[in-house]
Amino acid sequence: MTRDTFIELCDVLEPLVAPDVSCPREAVPTRKRVAIALYKLATCSEYRVIGETFGVSKTTVHRCVYGVCQAICSKLMKRKISLPDVDEALEIAQRNYESHTVKYPRSTVQSMGLTYLRAPSDGYRDYRKVWISIVLQAVVDDQLTIRDICVGSPGCAHDAAVFATSHLFRYPAKHPQAIKDIEGVRVPLLLAGDPAYPLLPWVMKGFSGPNLTATQETFNEHLSAIRVKVEHAFGHLKARWRVLSKQSDIDYNFMPVVVAACCVLHNICEKKKQQLPPAALHPAVPHAQQP
Repeated sequence: MTRDTFIELCDVLEPLVAPDVSCPREAVPTRKRVAIALYKLATCSEYRVIGETFGVSKTTVHRCVYGVCQAICSKLMKRKISLPDVDEALEIAQRNYESHTVKYPRSTVQSMGLTYLRAPSDGYRDYRKVWISIVLQAVVDDQLTIRDICVGSPGCAHDAAVFATSHLFRYPAKHPQAIKDIEGVRVPLLLAGDPAYPLLPWVMKGFSGPNLTATQETFNEHLSAIRVKVEHAFGHLKARWRVLSKQSDIDYNFMPVVVAACCVLHNICEKKKQQLPPAALHPAVPHAQQP
């Protein structure tokens, strides 16, 4: 995140995170509060380490992280994460169509998927998958912007079960409704999902089974080329906000708020074309094995 973006974020959040003027001690200024929270999200360092870095107590770090994350969700969630209207959805579908050599499927508007995020080690047993985790379901457009999220289900939950509990599934009327004529066939705008999702009039997934035809395999290949956008978005999200990829000391009850705040910050960075951290841009390449 650049300095200009950081200052803009501080100005937006200041009404909610500004220090109390009645505090008898010297209060932590707004920009320092936001910087402490962003440092925690970007590094997943312990409260003690961050406190020593910024010259404040562990309790102050805790309050800054919780306060700023709540402020981000309260102030920016609806402005930064929302499903597109019909016109924007048609533009996204057209960009997907133009970006593929084989123009198929042409009505896919966005991709949908899940990722597993590490939760605190003292979480409930139901939160365990390979490690103790919670699930983030997200809808992502072709520009890696997150358009809808559902977060908080335990890591052991099946993808379809997470989808069934989301607003995306329970309120399908909120999706952009439009019909495209493709070679004489009326096709609605669709979300591209992986095989774990149900096949619905507004959700397209690939064919599954051991004996797929060449046509079915071709369909799966080009559907995956669109759906992979959600994996790229998750990669950018975790690269910028390392608190999502490491075991955190944040209470698991508050972790969904932290994840939502990171998704908002991800969209801000993507919209402004902010660069990824150097480690994400140049991943380590393993040494070749010696003969």
